[in-house]
Amino acid sequence: MAVEIANLIVTLPSWGITDHPLADALAKAGPKYWVNVQISPTKTLQLTNDARQRAALRELADWDEVKDKRALNLIAANPESPEALIKFDDLVLAIKLRVQRLKYSACDDDTALALSEILRACDVDKVSPQEILVPVKTPGSGLELAKRITERAEDNELCLVLEEVEESGSVAKQLIAARQRVVRLPIFNGVKQPVEQIPSNDLPIYVLVNDVSSVSSTVDGFNRAAKDLAGLVWVTSNPGLAAYAVKKCNGTRSLEVPSLNADEILNKISTDSG
Repeated sequence: MAVEIANLIVTLPSWGITDHPLADALAKAGPKYWVNVQISPTKTLQLTNDARQRAALRELADWDEVKDKRALNLIAANPESPEALIKFDDLVLAIKLRVQRLKYSACDDDTALALSEILRACDVDKVSPQEILVPVKTPGSGLELAKRITERAEDNELCLVLEEVEESGSVAKQLIAARQRVVRLPIFNGVKQPVEQIPSNDLPIYVLVNDVSSVSSTVDGFNRAAKDLAGLVWVTSNPGLAAYAVKKCNGTRSLEVPSLNADEILNKISTDSG
């Protein structure tokens, strides 16, 4: 039997029956770092229905004609926005027709990397992650992202915000408050569920989270299973989310990783001394 030194619960959302690519990579690489990886999505995502998709395309067409001249800022306001985009063929085509006017923004560095890869995979644009505007001081901050977009906005620029149906829309709201022109494109939604895969061994438990709802779903799952949260370690690349999770759950701590890369995450866990 392989030696294991820690457990890692991966709460990243799944698309239907397909695990998140990072969750899959972590599960495959786990044994190399002596980490027991348990995949337990706290949300199942899907594109909105046909009616909502058509409404999003109409909204874009009403605000912006293909032959318009103004700049367009495509904003991945949610970590899952890039993955939703690649699944929405008609929106990809609409964006491709406007590619000469596009600039890009994302909620954090990891999302910028994902957006860059998706744009290449869709044959839309060959933009590097470094060319995509992100918050600098506080990754994931909708307020900071909106401020940076506003500071760099061209005259009459139009912001296309890719977001989840249920989310608060902080980026879009901040842009509207700053008098920017905004088209909100809620193109995917999800069903929340509590963490179910909770290890029964006595090894330390690390939980990879990527948003506030995954923290809450983890707490719900542990409470339902009558498991103590004390000693649990939250793993994230977002300092703000780490602070929130530790404040919400007394007796827990956080482990920040430089990026959402499987080897970096597992190496950080396997060498963590508390």
